[in-house]
Amino acid sequence: MSTAQFQLQTKEQLSDYVRGLAWSAGHALVAVSAAGEVVLLTDADRPNRRRVELQGACDRTCDCVSFSANHQFLAVGGEAGLLQVWDLHSDAPKLMFKESYGANWIEQLAWHPVQEWLAIPVNRTVQIWDLSHRKQVATLDFEASTVLDLAWHPTGQYLAVSGQGGVKVWDVQKLESPPFQFEVPGASLTCRWSTEGQYLASGNLDRTLSVLPWGQPPPWLMQGFPGKVSAIAWSDASSPLLAAACVDGITVWRRKGNQWNSQVLAEHQGFVKAIAFQPHSQLLASGGDDGVRLWSQAKSLSQHLPGLTSGTTVLAWHPSGTVLAGSGKDGKIVLWQRRSPTKGFG
Repeated sequence: MSTAQFQLQTKEQLSDYVRGLAWSAGHALVAVSAAGEVVLLTDADRPNRRRVELQGACDRTCDCVSFSANHQFLAVGGEAGLLQVWDLHSDAPKLMFKESYGANWIEQLAWHPVQEWLAIPVNRTVQIWDLSHRKQVATLDFEASTVLDLAWHPTGQYLAVSGQGGVKVWDVQKLESPPFQFEVPGASLTCRWSTEGQYLASGNLDRTLSVLPWGQPPPWLMQGFPGKVSAIAWSDASSPLLAAACVDGITVWRRKGNQWNSQVLAEHQGFVKAIAFQPHSQLLASGGDDGVRLWSQAKSLSQHLPGLTSGTTVLAWHPSGTVLAGSGKDGKIVLWQRRSPTKGFG
């Protein structure tokens, strides 16, 4: 194991299981919990950080959180079908939009990568809202099942939606046209575009991983997983790496020619809950029941990060890649910061 590059910087505490973390392009970190808390940490990675409770503990969970492309709006969804959007443009955050969907639990959100459009799964449909004008743009019918995941193409032209039977991809410039069908065995639990949009990956319930070269089908089918593929992540690169978490292991796929070669990272003891590549690199962070690990080039274990002993729930890199935030089942939030080169570290 190489010399440690990241050090424990600070800790915060929520009252219950942390369900989501999101960084702004500045230095703000937002966390949501199973107790319904929505907490904004301004200058989270700096000594003068300030904690602002946008919402205190209540009788419903908050399950997902995300910043808009311009980082002005913060969306939170959760139990009781409640969608809330705050405007963070000023020093005093303002709740500017609130919509209730009753019994339709909101567990995913996806902001358009350019516009202030927000995609929300509502049972077997996806609603697209234009939050800058507070109006609904479209309702997309998935039909086959409840929507399990959704992801915008990096250009914003396409929206991928996962569920029973695979992934449907809508062209938002032609919403009246039928969606493209990316069929997979069983159900697609999660879908992710590569960072340049050339591939669409689907983690599947039947212990497979499907990868579609966008515009150039057919897809590749990766098999042999010991359980369902619960999380996938792409690295930033023209020839990206694809990591998939399954049970207590992580499989990393590298494309060479027309083939994908795999390597299993098997140092975790217990289930892997979260994986995330550092922006602009191939350093992979993984979190499980036994804490957080960093993998150099997504090949070899480089560091076991201290601070989370109750099991990891979420990982989130700051856009600069210099700070990693992680959360635990006990409500703890931990930040690890890259050591300064002046101290002898890269």
